[in-house]
Amino acid sequence: MGDHSYFWQGDKIRLRPLQAEDVAQWLVEEQDSQTVRFLNYGITLPKTEADAAAFAERYANFNNLDERIMFSIETLAGELAGGINIHSMDRKNGTFETGTRLYRHFRGRGYAYEAKCIVLRYAFQELRFQKYNIRCIEINESMINHARRLGCQEEGRIRRHIYTNGRFYDELIFGLTAEEFNSTNNETG
Repeated sequence: MGDHSYFWQGDKIRLRPLQAEDVAQWLVEEQDSQTVRFLNYGITLPKTEADAAAFAERYANFNNLDERIMFSIETLAGELAGGINIHSMDRKNGTFETGTRLYRHFRGRGYAYEAKCIVLRYAFQELRFQKYNIRCIEINESMINHARRLGCQEEGRIRRHIYTNGRFYDELIFGLTAEEFNSTNNETG
């Protein structure tokens, strides 16, 4: 990522707080069943406007920071491209996970990778976390490639752990330490 004076911006995207109006697109994207399957380890029941409103009330404008830190990803032109969050924060042991959803129209442009690098830099260099963990279903090739590109190490496999689409799948576990991230991404923002 280039040299930017604003911590929350990269070459292609910027992160901002999730806003209540952002969840309207979330509802539309819930119709992407393959993405829903990968994010939720299975197909969920259809979401309603009430579900979206409750989600926004709970997380918009950085509500419930101890549970989940929600960002919206937008292009530098101001288009809402998706969302990213920090969750499963274990402050005692210094570990965390993230969730990322890039809307269909914006995939394949490096936006998710850039957003993830900004969030990892924040988690490691500002929140004092020491280890990033990723879990994904074995058929999520995009996530596996994303983890490897970030420098994550494959740490394990839980066999037949996820049931979806009529069969059992393995869950893969990847990890990245602060030192590993800092050695490959030496920007200080």
